[in-house]
Amino acid sequence: MNGFRSFRALALNEVRASVRNRTALIFTLGLAVLFMVIFGLLFGGSGLSVTFDAVNNDHTAMSTSYLKALEGVSGVTVDSKSHAAAFTDLKNDSVTAILVIPRGFSAAIEGQGPAQQVAIYQAGGGSSATAIADDVVAQVTAGFAGGGHARVTLGAPQAAEVNQVTSMDYMLPSMIAYIILFSGVNYVAIGLVEKRVTQVLRRFRATPVRSSTILAAQVVGGGLIVLLQILVLVAIGVWVFGAKNYGSWLLLIPPVVLGTASFVGIGFLITSVSRTSEAARALAAMVTFPLMFLSGLFFPISSLPTVVQDIARILPLAWASDALHQVMNDGAGFSAIGTDCLVMAVWAVVTISVAAWRFRWD
Repeated sequence: MNGFRSFRALALNEVRASVRNRTALIFTLGLAVLFMVIFGLLFGGSGLSVTFDAVNNDHTAMSTSYLKALEGVSGVTVDSKSHAAAFTDLKNDSVTAILVIPRGFSAAIEGQGPAQQVAIYQAGGGSSATAIADDVVAQVTAGFAGGGHARVTLGAPQAAEVNQVTSMDYMLPSMIAYIILFSGVNYVAIGLVEKRVTQVLRRFRATPVRSSTILAAQVVGGGLIVLLQILVLVAIGVWVFGAKNYGSWLLLIPPVVLGTASFVGIGFLITSVSRTSEAARALAAMVTFPLMFLSGLFFPISSLPTVVQDIARILPLAWASDALHQVMNDGAGFSAIGTDCLVMAVWAVVTISVAAWRFRWD
């Protein structure tokens, strides 16, 4: 019981000390809010370009020519996909709309079959981009099929059940991952090294409290300050910027806790190999800054070169970012983030175990 009281007192003392460190709070929580504003404004515009996924069920030269005519319009991009892949893209907000070309399209154009209708699917609610898409497809279809006497027409836009992910919706889970990264590494790594350099850890060790309790309290205290910052960030994101979570708030607990544990573990590992706070800061920067741009925080990993994607998927931040985006943006269940959580758990166990084994008190 006395051991638990000591652990709790040390952990809460670490939280209080971290809260008083205003410079560190501004660098993590303040920058996270600033990034939400900057990137939300930078990428929030709808633009003048439209992208389509086309499901070509006709598979004829005529239907291929139709898609080429559509792609020939300035600002229009068309990508042929399977039905499932196309609707996945629409759900993930990767395309403006989906076109489904029916079987019999070519025969209808040539007057050898019944009239057909090209179906168009878009995210429910509509936007300026989907309005432009509707107009472009209608004009191309009418011109390609013979104007007013066409035997192929464009059906009324159909709303697909997808999440309306805005730039702020995307940035909120990204900034949660950012705080997990920077706070998890820096609060533990730099804080522990400074305590070691100033002999605070040695004085702790001179007390009757066990060494394992002292270390555990420092690590858990660092994790708690990360979680507190995340709560503040979520409150700001939802109430100030209007960001939405399409999944379960409870389902965010596993990736947040495991992500925090994995980066607290990395911070602890940095502590174990750093003799000075300057060395700890340098190592922390070498770890955090590359990860920030390689792990899907500001743009999807799929937009990176294949080699970079392979490297990023080894690292825990990519899995944390993926899990948070799947839950908050796609409304995914636990089965979709199970692998993400498993990888983060492995990182946490390995890094904390190795760091505890290699840790030096002075």
